[in-house]
Amino acid sequence: MRAFLALSPTKTYIAYMSERTKEGPGSERRRRRSGCLADALRLQLEACREDEGLAAIVVSDEHGFCVAHTGGDGSHEELAARLPILADPAQRGSLDGDAGLPSPRAALAVATFSIDGARLHACAVKEPSATGRGVQALARVASGFTRLLAQ
Repeated sequence: MRAFLALSPTKTYIAYMSERTKEGPGSERRRRRSGCLADALRLQLEACREDEGLAAIVVSDEHGFCVAHTGGDGSHEELAARLPILADPAQRGSLDGDAGLPSPRAALAVATFSIDGARLHACAVKEPSATGRGVQALARVASGFTRLLAQ
């Protein structure tokens, strides 16, 4: 007959297990979810905006129609309409001095991405006190939209 030696758990293991039980069984890293695609896209934008400390995020299609937005002062439709121009370096100068855009222009970060052949433009509007550039948030937006719209 073989002898079985049971060691007492280490302090590290006890601390790890007590934290895990606080989270609950099968804890999920995402706090909010939705079965509705529009709500899921909005929740994804909200998470990106909150994590990066941004004032707003707007996503438009290639024609300037607002696909999704979060945060901001209610001018998301106007910003969405201008995103195709802001995303095109050749046309960007035509918006200089435009009163409808947040000032200064450095408060905006714009990225373009494609999903199934459709071009989408995302814009991060930074808070005046924000130190980040918003580029990481837009990369997360593109990744999240690609994942959600592929389902």
